[in-house]
Amino acid sequence: MIDCFVTGAGGALGSVLMRVLSEERRRAQGMISLAGPAPDVGKVLRADLTDFDRLRDRLFALAPPLIVHLAAVSQPAAAYRDPDLARAVNVDATVQLLAVSEALGARFVYASTDLVFDGESAPYDESVATEPGSFYGRTKLEAECHVLAYRRGLVLRLPLLYGLPEVQRPPTFFETVLAALQAGRPVRLLEDEFRTPLWLEDAARACAALAFGELTGVVHLGGPERLSRFEMGQRIVVATRSDERLLVPITRSQMPSTEPRARDVSLINARYEAHFGAPVGRSMQQALPPAFSRTPSRLLS
Repeated sequence: MIDCFVTGAGGALGSVLMRVLSEERRRAQGMISLAGPAPDVGKVLRADLTDFDRLRDRLFALAPPLIVHLAAVSQPAAAYRDPDLARAVNVDATVQLLAVSEALGARFVYASTDLVFDGESAPYDESVATEPGSFYGRTKLEAECHVLAYRRGLVLRLPLLYGLPEVQRPPTFFETVLAALQAGRPVRLLEDEFRTPLWLEDAARACAALAFGELTGVVHLGGPERLSRFEMGQRIVVATRSDERLLVPITRSQMPSTEPRARDVSLINARYEAHFGAPVGRSMQQALPPAFSRTPSRLLS
C-alpha cells in the first residue's frame, strides 16, 4: 500500500519532492521516463507516460489514494517545436490519469504554470482570468480545465523554480547561471521580464502540504519576490561572491522568440496564505547561503 504516486519523479521538482515525502514518512511511488534520471530517494518505476494502457494497469495494481502529476513537456520552446508530443504529455496523459483517479476515488494534484497568464496585468491571484500567449501555456491551461472538472482535483500554479535538483539532468536556468559564474564566463540575463521565483525546497514542501490536505481548485505558489532574471543573477552573485561584471543585462527585444514572451507573470498566493497563514517560501537571500554549503561539485568544476 502506498500513500501517493508521483509522475515526473526524476525532474527538478520531483526529485526534491520524493526526498521530502520520505522525510515526512510518506510511502511514495515515483514514475520516471524510460531513459530519464532516477531520484536519489524513493521507489520508482520506469514508464512511458504516453503508453497509457500499460501505465493504467500499473496504477490500478498500486491503487494510490493520491496522484501528484508533475511530468510535463515543461519548456515553452520544446512544446513549440513538438506540439504533438506536448499535447500528448501535457493534456492527453492528464486526462487519462484523471480517469484512473476517478475510478479509484483518488485525490489528484496537478502542477501547472504561471505562464497561463499573458503577462500584461500582473500581479495575478487565483481569481484572475487566464490568457496564455504560448502553445505550452495553452496546453497547461487545457489540462487545468480537465482537473478542475474533477471534484477531488487541485491545480498548483508554479512560477520559475530555482535551486539544486537532486538528479543528474539537463541544467536548469539556475544551474546554468551558477556554473557560468563559477567558471568566470559572462551570462546574459533579461532585465525586463518578471516572475516570482521559488526555491525548489520550498516548492516541494508546499506541494506536499497541499497534496495531503483538502483544498481543491486553484492555488498559486509564487515566491515572495518579484524579480527579473538579471536580479536573480545579482542575488546569486552575492551568495557565491562572484564577479558581478559577468552579468550582462539584456532586454526582451534582444532575445528573438517564435512566440510572445510574457512580460510579468508575478503571482499572488491568496489562497495558500489564507489557508496556512504564512508565505509559501523564502527570499533568494534567505534560501541561497545555506544551499551553497552543499553545492554539487559538478557545478564548481
